[in-house]
Amino acid sequence: MTSKFSFKFSGFSVWLEPDPDQSSQMISEMEYLRTKCGGSEAGQHTFVPHCTLLYNTSLDANDGEQADGGDGSSCDDQTKQQQGEYMLRQCLEEYHKQTADTTCNDGNHQKQKPNDTKQLQLIPTSQYYFPYPKTADNGKGFGCCISLLILDTTPQLKLLHDIVRNRFPPDERHGDSSDNDCDNSNGEAEEPRFRPHMALIYAPEDQENVTNGWLEKYTKQNEEEKRYEKWIPAKQKDQTIDDDGKEGAVGWNAKYLSLWSTEGILDEWYPIFKLDLEATL
Repeated sequence: MTSKFSFKFSGFSVWLEPDPDQSSQMISEMEYLRTKCGGSEAGQHTFVPHCTLLYNTSLDANDGEQADGGDGSSCDDQTKQQQGEYMLRQCLEEYHKQTADTTCNDGNHQKQKPNDTKQLQLIPTSQYYFPYPKTADNGKGFGCCISLLILDTTPQLKLLHDIVRNRFPPDERHGDSSDNDCDNSNGEAEEPRFRPHMALIYAPEDQENVTNGWLEKYTKQNEEEKRYEKWIPAKQKDQTIDDDGKEGAVGWNAKYLSLWSTEGILDEWYPIFKLDLEATL
């Protein structure tokens, strides 16, 4: 009997998606892993590469505002989606506002501030094998093993996450402190730290290439050889030269801030709205 990934995800999610024109090699890698781990018969459906900013949030107004100027009464799915689009636009507007002034005077020339956002990038720092059994996180585990890319928490990425988190209702990962088990040295609850990443595969725990160790070994080999750096277009390197002429970290340009319905299995996810990061709102 074929092992199948059938975890039912929940709610709505806010994603940051890389530029599709730069992601073809990463998508090819994801398809390779999908095929090696059983394909559609094993519940391995394709999904868009993304960094999750919020998972399992709602589309209720966070501050009592309504997208249609209503009285705060309950609304149908269409109105909730309009509310989600409204909040997403507010997030991008605030992000543009906070990053508009990206230069400061320094003598006779201009220097970029640390939060300069000429281009927000998704920069991989490592590839990681992450078993996530159903028993994890008080029974909220996905029941799979994930090969994922850890991303650099750049000032731009953290800023956008903070804005989105503050604008949308609490999500499953960044809810009220009473809902998580993160404690500091004083035994006080703390909010979970933002750990940006992009999942490449959600492989069933008992799928053959998981149980025989292939996926874990393959992931570690990728990390040792930094193969994921080859998935990034070479032209990106020419755009990461700092003030001292040194080549900086290279990643995929972030293209879309998007809102998705992530209710159900992978094949049931669908986009509600996408905003081009460079769009004029």
